[in-house]
Amino acid sequence: MYAKSLIATLSSLIAIAYTVPGATQNAPEQSATTRQVDRRFNISFEPRPCQRSSSTRVTCDVIVTNFTDTHRQISFGAGYDSYETRLVDTDGNVYTASSLQFNQYQRASERALIELAPGVPTRLAFNFRVPQTISNLSVLDLGYRVTGRIDTTARLSLPNIGTITSNSAQKKSDK
Repeated sequence: MYAKSLIATLSSLIAIAYTVPGATQNAPEQSATTRQVDRRFNISFEPRPCQRSSSTRVTCDVIVTNFTDTHRQISFGAGYDSYETRLVDTDGNVYTASSLQFNQYQRASERALIELAPGVPTRLAFNFRVPQTISNLSVLDLGYRVTGRIDTTARLSLPNIGTITSNSAQKKSDK
């Protein structure tokens, strides 16, 4: 029930942001590739297909790019209550990220503070526990906090995530 309410609320907010004059100034910008831009902070988010690496582990990568001319510190949430990252399947079930990986060495279960260089795409990998029976995803709802004079907590929803692929299928297609 909560998940379906979350999806309805997110859809309504996106619709309002695109129909109310002046509201689009701070609204995420969406393109055909589902890349979205948080214009308040000039940061883009581009999801990659989510992959299943075990019976319940699903990893969703997001490419984040800072379009300002200075380095920007952002804390991305996994299971951190104030700005957790969630995945919603097409049946409305919500899964909270169990961990976040910034590179092959840095991993966090709650949150990770990352310094984004100007113009440099950075890959973040969010790990979720999703039942094996679930294969289609609806929304990746990212929570983050931008560090500055005033720290600002933000949310951005990446819709239409699609079908979960498997690592073995991905490796076969790469050959």
